[in-house]
Amino acid sequence: MTTEPCSPAVLLGRLRECDRLLPRPGTIRSPTLPTVPWAEFCDPAGPWLARCVEEWQERGEFRHRRAGIVLVAFRFGWLACCATVPEYHLGAPLPALDDLRVAITTEGRLSGLRPTGELDESSPQLWWDQLRRAFEPLAEGLHALGGPAPESPEYWGNPVGSIGTVLWRLQRSGLPGDAIATARELRAATGRERLLDIAPERDPWPRRTTCCQWWRKPGSGYCEECVLWNSPNRRPSSAVTR
Repeated sequence: MTTEPCSPAVLLGRLRECDRLLPRPGTIRSPTLPTVPWAEFCDPAGPWLARCVEEWQERGEFRHRRAGIVLVAFRFGWLACCATVPEYHLGAPLPALDDLRVAITTEGRLSGLRPTGELDESSPQLWWDQLRRAFEPLAEGLHALGGPAPESPEYWGNPVGSIGTVLWRLQRSGLPGDAIATARELRAATGRERLLDIAPERDPWPRRTTCCQWWRKPGSGYCEECVLWNSPNRRPSSAVTR
């Protein structure tokens, strides 16, 4: 945590601002959507994971089969960081991901996360242990569906890279705390530091070193912190938002 302690009321107000800025459990609440246990979602033999891959393939009009697979890892990594990084940065209790449930749309899209509890302690390593244990079965399930090996940076670059994106957005919105210091703390805890480049003099200061694959959609652009920032095909106006 790099934010000075504050009253519970102030902390609640800051978390509500995070809810406004990011797709978080408190803002993606659709009671009509089914929720399933995370382990069930990650089962490659079950109905959810393969359909989620196909939904990305259809939405992106991808010819490249791996794009939809990697984008499922991107979606979960992004939602998981949105649901947990602000809490660590601001000094709130960390959501527990052990009994996580997820909301699924009728099209098969992973719509939102539903943590069911909080941790009693907070540290970068506890944060990463939670996220890592949730991410491992997803990577294994995606591999079973024809994706890269479970330890591939194509998967793990998504939760690690999203650390920087979440904190950059919090900093840009004016929320307190040293966002870059928090990003460095959490990045170090992952043991995969090379997947997130941090340069304070750059805007945006975080940059992924792997690709989410969305640029493959015909007519699409690039994330603001995309590893393809200097691609000869990239245009200054082509940045996309999540």
